[in-house]
Amino acid sequence: MPDNRSLEELKIQPVGEGLIDLVCPPENIGAFIDLCEADGVPIHGFTWWCHVTEGHAPCGMGGPRSRYYDGWFSEIPMEEIIRLPDNGAYRDFFRTAWPKDKGFHDCWWPGFWLEE
Repeated sequence: MPDNRSLEELKIQPVGEGLIDLVCPPENIGAFIDLCEADGVPIHGFTWWCHVTEGHAPCGMGGPRSRYYDGWFSEIPMEEIIRLPDNGAYRDFFRTAWPKDKGFHDCWWPGFWLEE
């Protein structure tokens, strides 16, 4: 499992306890997936969190203040987590598919799940 130091270096913020909803800044998604891959840790899915800053209305519900950035995180209501087949599929999704998706929001950051 990625250790706390690695998560801190990537400015990844767990929303609660454990390894669910690890909110990852967009610029560190590739490095986070690479870290999981190197540690042999499968990603089980992700949920969306809106990074709320001054002048930006939250896209979802409440959430924690950011430890590393100005603002806070607003949980996007979802029926279930988004699951892809493997870590490579997450890498491809965030590298190519998500930025071109008609539902793309640059304020939405993934909250990765490393445990069920």
